[in-house]
Amino acid sequence: MSIPDDSDEPMSPDYDPAETEESPDIKPSISSVGGSHASSAGVYNVTESGHLYEHPLVPPSRRGAPSSGDGGYLSRLSDDVSFRVLEHSEPNELVFELIGVDVSLANALRRIMIAEVPTMAIEHVYIWNNSSIVHDEVMAHRIGLVPIGCDPRLFESFGDEEEGEATDKNTIVFSLQAECPASDPDAPPADGTKRVPPGVPKEESVAGEKDVDQAAGDAAASFRHRGADMPRVQAPGRPYTKHVYSGDMVWMPQGDQAERFPDGIRPVHEDILLAKLRPGQVLELEAHGRKGNGRDHAKYSPVATASYRLMPVVELVQPVYDDLVDLLQYYEPGVFDVVTEGGRRRATVANPYACTMSRNFMRSPELAEAVKITRRSDHFIFSVESVGMLNSAAIVIEALQVLRDKCHKVVRLADESLEGADLG
Repeated sequence: MSIPDDSDEPMSPDYDPAETEESPDIKPSISSVGGSHASSAGVYNVTESGHLYEHPLVPPSRRGAPSSGDGGYLSRLSDDVSFRVLEHSEPNELVFELIGVDVSLANALRRIMIAEVPTMAIEHVYIWNNSSIVHDEVMAHRIGLVPIGCDPRLFESFGDEEEGEATDKNTIVFSLQAECPASDPDAPPADGTKRVPPGVPKEESVAGEKDVDQAAGDAAASFRHRGADMPRVQAPGRPYTKHVYSGDMVWMPQGDQAERFPDGIRPVHEDILLAKLRPGQVLELEAHGRKGNGRDHAKYSPVATASYRLMPVVELVQPVYDDLVDLLQYYEPGVFDVVTEGGRRRATVANPYACTMSRNFMRSPELAEAVKITRRSDHFIFSVESVGMLNSAAIVIEALQVLRDKCHKVVRLADESLEGADLG
């Protein structure tokens, strides 16, 4: 069934109101309320464990808004949309809420953050010498997935032609040369002197076991050494192994890149394992990075996660007292608070943001009758976690700009289509 007026646009195929409901008794349905001219009067009903929940597609406070030629959608969009940052304690993590928009816009923003915000990544790998057990194709794939800490807005797109000219404006170059020599320069002296991890007094040891000390020392040193001095790994009774990490990749400035990037260009994480070399094995290659987006390959996607959830609406339709308060806080932690009223403890709604829509409270028949949890269909809580190529706030800004450009393109195409119809 259809939703009247300004909700005529079909809901996004990625969105299912009943997706997060766990009970097999859930049977969502779409129905119209208020007549064919009611402004955004659509609701969907969810029946769960015998209880009927009504979710308005637009908050009831705006159902009486005057309708215009577009159903009042554009006027409400300009007046009621709000954006607020909830958490941004780390540069690569951001939680924000977007209020007053349709699910199609929220989902479009999510998909753009995943697949259409450009970044820099390794595209071509030229391998000169690879005697490791890792095949050339696998090595190129592993290097391509290493995130590069470089602002893509400072580079030009390579163009649609695969044979386009690589310049210092659209390409970054890394060199990787690693070799595991026939003898370990860090091997203990021939006189049998014990090797003790850095920071451990010579007269002390970890449980008196040399092998444990050796492993601990190598692990500690790996966080202080980079490049060709990355320590080898020694295992009792086996040849030592050189680990090749993303930190071994050396940036080779092209043109005026050294002046444009005085701090250099490095992988976001320098401890990503690329290969393991045994004595005599060599790895020599050159990697070229360019600008792209997640539609072409997942290596260009700037986010580890980009998701949203609907804002929970938590109501106490009946008072909850005493022992039931403890049970309610156990089922829905962080959502409810306790106040004293007439010598009795009563639950109150404190933080609906903490609600995970688990509906665990419905395990108790008394709480199932007293608590009602629904969701606002125009209030979205986004969680964005960046891989590190761009910080999370920059990803959101870039995604909004891409969405704006798409809207402008649709308007332009519509105008051209109307002009063509008039000429015809």
